[in-house]
Amino acid sequence: MSNIECNKISCAFCNEAHIIERKLNVSVKLSNGKFYILTSDEQGKTGCSQNAVRALCYLCQNMDTLVSKSDLEDFIWQGGGVSMSSLPVLIHEVRSLLKATSFEVVTIRNRGFVFHNAKHKGITGQRNIISRQVVNI
Repeated sequence: MSNIECNKISCAFCNEAHIIERKLNVSVKLSNGKFYILTSDEQGKTGCSQNAVRALCYLCQNMDTLVSKSDLEDFIWQGGGVSMSSLPVLIHEVRSLLKATSFEVVTIRNRGFVFHNAKHKGITGQRNIISRQVVNI
């Protein structure tokens, strides 16, 4: 396991979860044991898993940086058993949560993921820049 750890019992007790709110301009709320992401205009309220909140937290802390699959798994599951489908399903959930924002998670095949704001440049152009940066790593 890498040195990436989160020692909080739940994201509900973590001050770091506010990084998601600041970066994405959303609110993260816990109600009846379920997490919700609310858009800034409070029109959209989307339920999500605690693991999705943990993934968003880690991705926001590492914005515009290649994040390896193993580092992401270590942070989210803290060394617990992870099936081959767990991370792809979780990334799908995170991408669904990001639909109302200008942010996206780009998959870099066999390497990991890059979380970035696609608002400032065209998505295709941004992906090409990310791909070139990753090749140079």
